[in-house]
Amino acid sequence: MMNCRTLLAVAILVASACVIALPATEAEGGFEVTDGTGKTFSYNGAAERFVISGAAATLTVAQAGAVGKIVAVDKYSTYSYTGYDDLKNLHAEDLGSFYGTTNHDYIVATLVKMAEDGRFSKDDTVILTSYTSNLELREKLETNGFSKVLVWNTIDEYGELVKMVEDVSRMACGGVPASVEKMKTKIADVEQKVKEKGGSEKPKALYVWYYNKEFQVGNNGIMKSMLDVCGADNIGYDPSNPAYRYGDAATIVKLLENAKDAVVFVSNSYFSNGKSLDSFYDEVFNGDRSVKAVAMGLQWNNWCPESADGLMAIADALYPADPAPAPEPEKDEGSGGIDVRIIGVAIVGIVMILAGVALLFKKRRGRSDGFQEEGRGCTGHVVRGRRAPLRILAS
Repeated sequence: MMNCRTLLAVAILVASACVIALPATEAEGGFEVTDGTGKTFSYNGAAERFVISGAAATLTVAQAGAVGKIVAVDKYSTYSYTGYDDLKNLHAEDLGSFYGTTNHDYIVATLVKMAEDGRFSKDDTVILTSYTSNLELREKLETNGFSKVLVWNTIDEYGELVKMVEDVSRMACGGVPASVEKMKTKIADVEQKVKEKGGSEKPKALYVWYYNKEFQVGNNGIMKSMLDVCGADNIGYDPSNPAYRYGDAATIVKLLENAKDAVVFVSNSYFSNGKSLDSFYDEVFNGDRSVKAVAMGLQWNNWCPESADGLMAIADALYPADPAPAPEPEKDEGSGGIDVRIIGVAIVGIVMILAGVALLFKKRRGRSDGFQEEGRGCTGHVVRGRRAPLRILAS
């Protein structure tokens, strides 16, 4: 039996092991997030409330299960504007447009008032996306005491997009939600498809941008990076041109003259105004449909978890499924070959015929044994060649 000293030593060892096995960051639930400008923010757990500019970031928080934490958004992130199902239960203040600096004073004044009323805190999280003027807005908010103003103005690499989605989701729920796990699974599936189907000759692709009723070639940006992830030969990419897009409809036609096998991905902005692929072929190629064009979905290259669905759709278009193998041709009866089934049926028929003949012969032989050459029936007439009556005549 162990003495008290031994028991105490064992207890200390067990307690020490427990402390060593549990990292401090996990025990405290803390983590850090670095925004698109390189500024790092510390969190002890999930954020309590959000103010967000940008529909994609708003959607990301909602899909992480925290739509109820969003207290204010820009007008382009409201459910009435986007129609996103995940934002149906969004009940947030509409702060109007964040574009430019015209509305900055109103935004700052409104958030200060919300903080005074207890609807928001200056230590809560503000997420600003897309506009370069967000840097000026952050400065004004920080001057008024807001401590967590995260900014993502541009994202050019798909890996950066995934990291942003993961960080925003972690701020929303304190961990990695199912929406991010599914996103990573889909990305892994695409990478596996490229590994299996990609060869020395990459599938050709071209991204077509549409803005203000003008077609242009998509050059830099997220879509370019997504095509890279899918292992495509982007025939529209010009590394010497830093612009996000260039050219016009004639440039698109020129690029495709020697690349008819390229897949053309058409920006969703073209279809949001009621346009179709038929009208695209008519407007750009004068009705020629020899080039494969694909209509992009709304969230394909957006900064949200659903961009992984776009990545999968791009990969599927570049690497179409192999056609199903053709069924085995039936044997040509007129070629001189004899179907084994026919032989089997013939043999069975012959056997049945022989059996029937044998049975008939046996019956006839039995009848001949019961015949009498000559005799008298019950009427006294001579009966020849017929079976004698079985009645016994009375004497």
